[in-house]
Amino acid sequence: MLPVPREFNLFGVYLSPMLISMVLAVVLAIITVRALNKYRLSRFIAQPGLVFVAIVLIYASLIGTFVIPA
Repeated sequence: MLPVPREFNLFGVYLSPMLISMVLAVVLAIITVRALNKYRLSRFIAQPGLVFVAIVLIYASLIGTFVIPA
């Protein structure tokens, strides 16, 4: 049997779990990119924009799987 989808109630506005996980993923990706820039590891990256999107997708899938399971 499939689990019933759950929503988060924020002051009467229902938010999707995917929206919450994507917001958390973007915040964590920004922190990761700033750490890469601080330690000068980003100089080894040819396409920083694509790496940012990849990091966001990795974090979103991990958060959606382990932190906010539907």
